[in-house]
Amino acid sequence: TEAVNGSIKTVTKVNGKTDVTIHQAGEMPSPIVLKVELEPGGNGGTMPNAKMVDANTAIVTWPESVWFDGDRDEKVVLDFGGRKITKITFDPFRRFPDSNPKDNVWVSKSNAK
Repeated sequence: TEAVNGSIKTVTKVNGKTDVTIHQAGEMPSPIVLKVELEPGGNGGTMPNAKMVDANTAIVTWPESVWFDGDRDEKVVLDFGGRKITKITFDPFRRFPDSNPKDNVWVSKSNAK
């Protein structure tokens, strides 16, 4: 069975937006699906490829074609109008085989326990 073996490599805040680098070490290209949890409150914008599942949680997707150029890292940009992101989960529904799902989650340092 081919594995996806994706991970969140880096998360950085740049000019009010959040850059997330996803690393794909596996052999099977898959869509990038991120569950983005936002700090409660605020009137942040929504992204065209995001679906808000509740007031503070969005599912954001990019097609598997982002991997077709052969690169193993893909930088995606999250923009919720300046709302603070508290947690990001790659492949939140565990649709794809992954040998280390622990590296699929990023938690803001201010929210880490």
